[in-house]
Amino acid sequence: MCTSRARLFMAGLAFCSCFNLLGRAQSTSTSQDNIAAVWTNASPKFDRFDPSSAPAQNSAQPPQPSSGEPICGLMHLGRCLRDFGSDEKGIFTSPLRTRAKDAYWMMPLGAATGLALAYDTDAQNTLGVDQNRTNIANNIANFSSPYAAGAESAGIYFLGLAQKNPKLAETGRLSAEALLDSESVTLATKMVTNRHRPLQGNKRGNFWADGTAHWEFDSSFPSGHATASMALARVIAGEYPRWYVAVPAYGFAEAIGISRILANQHFPSDVIVGQAIGFLTGGYVLNHHSLYRSGAKKALTSRLVSSISPLADPEAKAVGASIEIPFGQ
Repeated sequence: MCTSRARLFMAGLAFCSCFNLLGRAQSTSTSQDNIAAVWTNASPKFDRFDPSSAPAQNSAQPPQPSSGEPICGLMHLGRCLRDFGSDEKGIFTSPLRTRAKDAYWMMPLGAATGLALAYDTDAQNTLGVDQNRTNIANNIANFSSPYAAGAESAGIYFLGLAQKNPKLAETGRLSAEALLDSESVTLATKMVTNRHRPLQGNKRGNFWADGTAHWEFDSSFPSGHATASMALARVIAGEYPRWYVAVPAYGFAEAIGISRILANQHFPSDVIVGQAIGFLTGGYVLNHHSLYRSGAKKALTSRLVSSISPLADPEAKAVGASIEIPFGQ
């Protein structure tokens, strides 16, 4: 068992190192999330938007990029398709842009994934099967299936249009873009891994348990619900970097991920990787397409990370950390 778990742990490290969900962070003087800025350091599609030239918030027309090209939206669906194609190219080729300093986020993610893979079966066995709990968890998860998340993104977009609030409309539009981009990665990963769900087969979550004779688009690894909810949360929190927006947004995403485990639909490692895909793809979309993010203030995630301080007590032989929550901004 120990040998098997050690192999799974190393597999998790190798998977995350090769998958490279994040490339080089975009180096600009404006706000970027230093914890996981973008999938790749490719140049953004538009020149940096000048807030001083933005129309008033009640303007019906969103700002145009300096190149004069239209922005993806209801009246410019062709631009949406071009953006999607460009995003897919940047995301799927991101392993070619890996740098040594990316290890600061890849190693923790790989370790977390490896540990989760090693103890997935134990976690599900301990959890057991409870039909009442499963029904409740499935009802919660229904709020952020890929389809529900798409409807929520559309709702935000059309609400922004109705209120003539271009930033709100952009939030909905970018949420939808992040959802499509992240789900394409999740689908590709599902097809490559073809993992059994917790209640399938021998209930151990084996990869390619039936060989190449049988495979599914909807295999267990990673969780599509976790991907969709985190992509949505990442864009909303990125566009409105305030704690009272980020906490509910990410709390919602975490609730969805946990519900998939409680419903015996996914293993913990499925949720971890799914959330990583959603978070990093959402960051990519924000950093390449957002025109309304404030560049004067550090993003909430970055401020949270920088507020963590290590603590040590030699007499008690204990170590820990303190964190200051930036409620003011």
